[in-house]
Amino acid sequence: MLNKPDVNTGLSLLKRFLERGFTITRDEAKEYQDYLKLLLVKGVMVEYKEFFKGLPECCLLLLRNLVESGVCLETVFKSVNWRGFERIIAEVFRLHGFKVQEHFRFCVGNSRREIDLLVEIPMLLISIDCKQWVRRNYNLRSACRLQFKRSLLLAKYFAEKNVEKEIYPLVITFLDSKPEILNGCLVVPVWKIGELAEAPEVLRAIGKPVSLS
Repeated sequence: MLNKPDVNTGLSLLKRFLERGFTITRDEAKEYQDYLKLLLVKGVMVEYKEFFKGLPECCLLLLRNLVESGVCLETVFKSVNWRGFERIIAEVFRLHGFKVQEHFRFCVGNSRREIDLLVEIPMLLISIDCKQWVRRNYNLRSACRLQFKRSLLLAKYFAEKNVEKEIYPLVITFLDSKPEILNGCLVVPVWKIGELAEAPEVLRAIGKPVSLS
């Protein structure tokens, strides 16, 4: 029978996976023993002679376990660096069954762009730029302007491939404020991501898709 893993250890392991990868030596594994047993039982961790190797799904399982254990998303977000910040946002959407492509690269003519996260849900796409730390003044407005332009180019890219879905540009930040539209882009505080992932259709009420017309 497995021991009930300590949530602080689980949070530390999730941070470790997000920031440093999925391979853990046997010496390091001693710190996460109970959680590694759980991941092995669930089939998202592989044991080798000298190390353990997690599958990408292990982050999703860890996140679900932590949330069900009462850890709030705010605590998770504050514990990781910028790379982990992006990855955990992706995992929140995956947790709700949506397809997420990280660092989506595309070309339109001679223009090459990259979207931090591209979330696909029925009937629409969410084009996300993750800004862990950004000021409320010019930096945020500039980030929104650039994300709108990237998303407009993304719409052209999909139009050329005959993909007919609305594209909603988002900038996700640590700012504690209500969602607002700046320079054609919806700004969402990261604390609202759980709610957005539960009901993404709300974007049609509070957001605005890019338009090629």
